[in-house]
Amino acid sequence: MALSVVATPIGNPLDISLRAIEAMKQADLIIGEERKITALILKTHKIGQKKIELLNEHSDREDLEFLLSQCKQLNVALVSDCGTPAFCDPGADLVKACRKQNIEVKTIPGASSLMVFLSGCGLKVDQFYFFGFIPGKPDLRKSTLQQLKNIKVPTVIMDTPYRLEKLLSELENITPSTTCVLGLSLTMPEEKFLFGTPKKLINQVKVKKAEFVLMLLPKKGKK
Repeated sequence: MALSVVATPIGNPLDISLRAIEAMKQADLIIGEERKITALILKTHKIGQKKIELLNEHSDREDLEFLLSQCKQLNVALVSDCGTPAFCDPGADLVKACRKQNIEVKTIPGASSLMVFLSGCGLKVDQFYFFGFIPGKPDLRKSTLQQLKNIKVPTVIMDTPYRLEKLLSELENITPSTTCVLGLSLTMPEEKFLFGTPKKLINQVKVKKAEFVLMLLPKKGKK
């Protein structure tokens, strides 16, 4: 019995490996974040009907213990809604629990929004700070962005699609002169990389909601 950590596409459905498809076909159980999206992944790649359980931000300790018990008995594939599981999602807790119980964990690499962004931005980024998802609470968001503006290497941040416009507006208020790189709808036909201050990006972005990755560049003189 084993847990396979299976990367799925971040946008373009063709960005999936043969190993990923085979792992899901061989799995007795698929663990995903949202049932509808997980079922769509299976349908898109003609994997067939599979038992699906969920692991997401609403899962509690009891849910995790149940999923761990399944990993002891079955071949399980862990997927996220998009991209690489256990990276900025609760899947990391299940991987950790499996390792503690000496359950085999197999990693099946594939699409990652971070790697796609770094490879497509056209900048030589030898070092960077990955913060991940910005907190949702207003006070915590503000204090977080205040701290991030002073980091001396490029800083990569993420947020939910519907907060794109909000995040750019917050950055305009907190650090208006910072140069940003915005990757929108990565791997999709409408993919874009935009460069400029938060205000410039607000004027360039024509949508209020989109999957995105954002990098803040350090101010000149800061290395």
